[in-house]
Amino acid sequence: MKTNRKTLSIFILCSLLFVSCESALEKYPLNYPSTETFLRTEIEIQMAIVGIHTPFHIFNDQIPFMIYFDTGSDISAERDVKPEQMYQTSTAWQLKDIWVNMYKSISRCNFILENIDRASNNVSADKIERYKAEAKVLRAYCYLTLTSMFGDVPLIDHTLTLDEAYVSRDPIEKVVDFIISQCDEAAQYLQQENQPNTMAITKGFAWAVKARTALYNERWQDAINACEKIMELEGVEYILEPNYGDITMLKGKTSKEIIWAIQFNQDDKSQGMPSRMKSRLGGGFSNKMPVQALVDSYECIDGLSIDKSPLYNPKKPWENRDPRLNHTVALPGSIYFGYQFETDKDSILCWNYNQSPAVRIANLDATHAYASFSGFCWRKYCDPLELRTDGVSSINAIAFRYADILLMYAEAKIEANQLDDTMYESINKVRRRANMPEITKGKNQQELRSVIRKERKYELAGEGLRLFDIRRWKIADRLMNGTCYGRFPTGYPSAAPLIDEYGNPDYTNFAEKDKFGTKLGVRYFDPNRDYLSPIPTSERQANPNLTQNPGY
Repeated sequence: MKTNRKTLSIFILCSLLFVSCESALEKYPLNYPSTETFLRTEIEIQMAIVGIHTPFHIFNDQIPFMIYFDTGSDISAERDVKPEQMYQTSTAWQLKDIWVNMYKSISRCNFILENIDRASNNVSADKIERYKAEAKVLRAYCYLTLTSMFGDVPLIDHTLTLDEAYVSRDPIEKVVDFIISQCDEAAQYLQQENQPNTMAITKGFAWAVKARTALYNERWQDAINACEKIMELEGVEYILEPNYGDITMLKGKTSKEIIWAIQFNQDDKSQGMPSRMKSRLGGGFSNKMPVQALVDSYECIDGLSIDKSPLYNPKKPWENRDPRLNHTVALPGSIYFGYQFETDKDSILCWNYNQSPAVRIANLDATHAYASFSGFCWRKYCDPLELRTDGVSSINAIAFRYADILLMYAEAKIEANQLDDTMYESINKVRRRANMPEITKGKNQQELRSVIRKERKYELAGEGLRLFDIRRWKIADRLMNGTCYGRFPTGYPSAAPLIDEYGNPDYTNFAEKDKFGTKLGVRYFDPNRDYLSPIPTSERQANPNLTQNPGY
């Protein structure tokens, strides 16, 4: 569909039609429009479709919900709370927001699917089927998010009556079957043309939702098949953006690497990622930051980890590294928003390059009480060319992009033990784009499992997928227990820490670990409990039929 619906004023209308609720499952029947004339015209259908999208935009902390997930993983830190307080605590607002907003969108999908035929006299049958397909895929995406976080969840595929309000959780297998079937049904009616900077729902989006759902639930062949559908359109509808650093910047909004993203704009819908992520001198608060464990995991340009590569110099640790590191993380010594970014505590002055000639100024990124606690900041989603002074952004939040599809395809092939040339090529396409050495053929399944898990970390860090990766790989209990480190407060270490087979640093026997300090805190992860998040307390209070996950 050629129409760009993201800037329509109907955002406001939709918010009036679909009143928010405190308890999504209990009160949905009270939230629908009372008029029986709604959904009789195409513009009203479009209004309703936009209404599905609105709960995705902003959660409580001005961060698009999927980007927030990385703060609950091993690669990122939140200054104010620990990961277990966000995703392992039943009273956390983060979990409540996910639950309520996903079910809010699901309820709107159900309303559309049940009532859209009212427009049959005014809208063609083909268009009605396409709009139905859009609602089905968006509903499937919501259920993908819910199952990834909570496991078993209520499967609600119709408008609930008050008598039905106390729903129970359905087995995840049933919900996954539903997601996959909905994506298959919808794909045949959706447009093929990729329109990355619009709200268009495409065949590629349907296949991407199916692929991720299947991968997360070990349905390898379903994941392979869905990825292949998208890969068949490479060079036509989907590409790897030549410059990796552009993908999460303003330039990336129109890139055909993007399969689907949550839309933002300068007029009526913006998000607050930069203000939470940028350095103090860059105009941000450094609330959310990458940690040392992420930085140390990136390989050197020879394809070897820093504990094995002769190219690694611990006194110049950012040199000769995978270029994606510098595109993902603001590193000490680099230029960041026109300032010398230096977090060494002895660097009380730094250069301001925003004027000519450059001048020395007080280095707030080293001396401010609330400067980045980790010593690093995110580059992704923080574009120096976005010249806004209010700390908000119009950069779209990426849900699916083509590189992820290639890596999902490779992982599914590896787990299915289909170790063929297409699997190697899908990984190497991503690595060639990053100017990293190709993976050589002849590796066994375990060796390739190591390769793909590292590659997903390097390629997708900061995009909200890491939490679910380490959960489904069952390595979170090893990575999320113990001290989370930032950079050395002053100077550099004399050697590299050991890097494990999945690219994760191990500081257990690192001789200089005490120099890191404990400023990022000690994390806790119970393997008998925390591979699923708890059902929010508020929802269980509203609905006594909602059982809790084990251990909570």
